[in-house]
Amino acid sequence: MDRLVHPDLKDVSLAAALHALADPVRLDIVAKLVECPCLNASTACAQGTPKSTISNHLNVLRAAGLIETSIEGRERINRLRCTDFDTRFPGLLASVLANKA
Repeated sequence: MDRLVHPDLKDVSLAAALHALADPVRLDIVAKLVECPCLNASTACAQGTPKSTISNHLNVLRAAGLIETSIEGRERINRLRCTDFDTRFPGLLASVLANKA
């Protein structure tokens, strides 16, 4: 079984967080997670997006400490680590989402 690595947010740099939020697709995933507290990979991105692309985006978000992924049966469920992320980078997520184009 795959082992998912979730970094301690104290080890996540501001550059990594900003990189993760800079991509429009990843920013859309984060915005969806704000509206719906948990998503699987197939509902995280637009229909027709290749699985490898979705997986890469989710890996970047996970490495930046933005999401937590758990394995439930055959699905991977992604949840936003909003409270933890906001503790590490106060106001960053809210500011980026408020200014999402």
